[in-house]
Amino acid sequence: MKVEDFGLSTTVVGSIPLENTQVNMERAFQDQINIGLDFPCYPQLVSMISQFLTPLSQIIPELQENDNQFFLNGDFELPRESVALEYGTFLVEYLNNNPTLKQKIKGTKACLTGPFTLASEIILKGSLAEGKKPMLFKEPKAIMVGWIVEKLAKIMKKIGKAYDDMGIDIISMDEPILGLIVGRRTMFHSKDFIIETLNKAISGISNISSIHVCGQLNPNLRDILLETNVNILDHEFQTNEQNYDIFKKSHFEQNDKYLGFGTIETKIKPKKDSRIEDYVEEISTIKHTIKKAIELYGEENLIIKPDCGFKPLKDAFEENFAYEITIRKLNNMILALKSFK
Repeated sequence: MKVEDFGLSTTVVGSIPLENTQVNMERAFQDQINIGLDFPCYPQLVSMISQFLTPLSQIIPELQENDNQFFLNGDFELPRESVALEYGTFLVEYLNNNPTLKQKIKGTKACLTGPFTLASEIILKGSLAEGKKPMLFKEPKAIMVGWIVEKLAKIMKKIGKAYDDMGIDIISMDEPILGLIVGRRTMFHSKDFIIETLNKAISGISNISSIHVCGQLNPNLRDILLETNVNILDHEFQTNEQNYDIFKKSHFEQNDKYLGFGTIETKIKPKKDSRIEDYVEEISTIKHTIKKAIELYGEENLIIKPDCGFKPLKDAFEENFAYEITIRKLNNMILALKSFK
């Protein structure tokens, strides 16, 4: 799986703090390329949950959306067509129409949402909810039911294959819920079921697969992810510095995987009378962070990226202010990395 000159490549997790418009899609994608990202991702300007569950609710009668919540009231057939392909189509068409920008990058990235995380946002109704105690959640959720999670994995496999067929190089599944359901023990499902389901979800990807799990990791979750067929394990390190102690260089060499290393913070709280500079790491600080990661894990095993997506900044700051923070952080990350190449 090792790709020549892949180590120390740069990318993003996906979400950007802008309103979901065509103009903003083009603006954010072009900016990613112009500041020097190796694998720009289509700008994820909508919720990673509604991006997939909203169109699925329009073709699966048993899945309903009401006030931004999703409800499932019975078994359902797998849809024949894939949903949410317009984001990959945008990426491909934009680069085909802008060949000079295409020449600047190593490849492209798309972000999907994993079956466990999607299932954690689906509320069970009717007979599906009977006899199920709402553990971890206020209501019984689809993540508690293995066959539902498995069907969602099959749906995401089909979408992942469609993106793979488009020629997108890195296809990443966001699975933040795994950090909650996998501790010393796993909730709802066995370790083997989690591994098999993740492998099924990415099995349509022939290029490079990735999984993003934010938050604090633990050895059990680490070992589960290392046993999957996923090529890149993508995590936070600045917001959750405990994660430095979870991995060793040998984990990536022995399992033929890369580490998506979170290099800049993305969870930011507003400060009174603050300027953009107050939220952007200095280049020297980022250099120190990258140097530490290289010493711990080896530059050949690292993908350099932000901790997580930037969409939460949109709720904390005015939109232009939030976007400027995002671009300056990414720009400094890339400038800091230049001294290691």
